[in-house]
Amino acid sequence: LSRIRKLSGGFLHRNWVSIPHVTQHDEADITELEGFRSSQAEEARKSGIKFTMLGFLMKAAVVALKQHPEFNASLSADGESLVLKQYYHIGIAVDTPNGLVVPVIRDVDKKGFI
Repeated sequence: LSRIRKLSGGFLHRNWVSIPHVTQHDEADITELEGFRSSQAEEARKSGIKFTMLGFLMKAAVVALKQHPEFNASLSADGESLVLKQYYHIGIAVDTPNGLVVPVIRDVDKKGFI
């Protein structure tokens, strides 16, 4: 296995047993948001920056986590209680030719879109 796959396995297993899992499906009209993103993307592209919808989704996730802090938590070592986090680190799963990589963007609530 590649180094990335060896490391990923342990991290994924740890997270599977210690972090509550939630799936939510919903629909939203993002026509205006996409228009804003597109207008900003042109300007960002001139600076060599790709301005995608991902930043907006991460910021929206932080808003939701602040409103529902029990979802920004992990299980205590004994499995008897939740440990509420006071920070907002978001992992994004990325499929690469070398396997799954999950970079973690730390302190999303304190970062700008660029």
